Amino acid sequence: MKDVMLGLVDVPIVRMFVLAGLIFLMVAVLGKVEGKIEPGRLGRIGAVVVGVLLILVGMAMQYTENQNVYAKLPPNLVASLPAGMVAVAPVSAVPAAPVIPIKVVSGTYGRNCNAKAGNATAQLAKACDGQGSCDFLIDPATLEDPAPTCSKDFAAEWKCGDGNAVYSAALSALSGKNDRLRLSCAN
Repeated sequence: MKDVMLGLVDVPIVRMFVLAGLIFLMVAVLGKVEGKIEPGRLGRIGAVVVGVLLILVGMAMQYTENQNVYAKLPPNLVASLPAGMVAVAPVSAVPAAPVIPIKVVSGTYGRNCNAKAGNATAQLAKACDGQGSCDFLIDPATLEDPAPTCSKDFAAEWKCGDGNAVYSAALSALSGKNDRLRLSCAN
């Protein structure tokens, strides 16, 4: 029991609200729980109300907590997410911060098809070097095609400013149409 309690302390408060709400709803639906909890009609109605309120509060907290979740993630993790998954805050809500420029280290098209490492570095650098973030459009027509019959991936590595850390992102399965890889040095 002690381990369960310690595990609950490590759970974000948002999940605790939703979990508590589900437990109250379970009590309302099941009624009798191992002979120890036996709510009457009024108790079941109260459990439904409390359960729904807890779930709504948890969901509201989750929504407000996730408004700026991508700003807290490392740039390489954000860059590896599909572009549609990343929420963009309105420009007025983003405080002005110094732009840390991208310095492309390498870009490889089709490494899963035994392509030469760095075969797309020049195109990636031309499109992204010096920017704080960049959505690189992967256009098979302008990239060296190492294996015409192989479904290719795209991988990028870059540094942010004068830093030594190398960030990376990859798209494993390209559709061949409007594939984009996001590189970012945003704080």
